[in-house]
Amino acid sequence: MRRTALRVAVVITAGLVLAGCASGDAETPEPPQGPNGYSLAANSADGSTLWWDRSEESGLTDLILEDPDGRFLASCLGAGPLLCIEGPEASKGVLVIAPAGAERAVMGWFGQEFELTRGEDLPADAPPVFVGVMPPVLPEGTFTLQVLDGAGAVIMAQ
Repeated sequence: MRRTALRVAVVITAGLVLAGCASGDAETPEPPQGPNGYSLAANSADGSTLWWDRSEESGLTDLILEDPDGRFLASCLGAGPLLCIEGPEASKGVLVIAPAGAERAVMGWFGQEFELTRGEDLPADAPPVFVGVMPPVLPEGTFTLQVLDGAGAVIMAQ
C-alpha cells in the first residue's frame, strides 16, 4: 500500500512538472508563409490571404489569393489598372491592381455591395491593390467595380 501511494505521488508530481513546462513560455506563432519571394499584402475578412510580388525584369505586379486553408484561389498579373475575377463558383476571388491614389474599392456583386480589402505594407512606388472573396454567382445579374481616391472620386470603374 505504501509503495502504491509513493508511485501515485511520483506520477502526480511528474505530471504537474510537465504541465508547468507546457504552460510556461508560449511560443510566438509564426506569421503565415507565402509563395517564395511574395510578401503578405492583406488578410480578407473571410480569412483568405493576399500575397504580393513585383517582377524585377518586367515590373509587373503579381497577386496570389489563398483561401483560409492556404489553398490557391485566384491570381492576377499585370501593370494595372486591372480587375481579375477567378476561382470556383462557390467563392470567386476578386483582385484589383488599382491606379495610383486609390484608397477604396467597392464591388457590386449581383445586387450586393462589398468593400474590398486594401493591401498594406507595399513599397511606396507599388500600385495599390485590393482583394475580396465573393459569394456564389447568381443566375441573373452582373458585377461592377468602383475604385475611389481619398476624396471619394471614382478613378477606375468596370
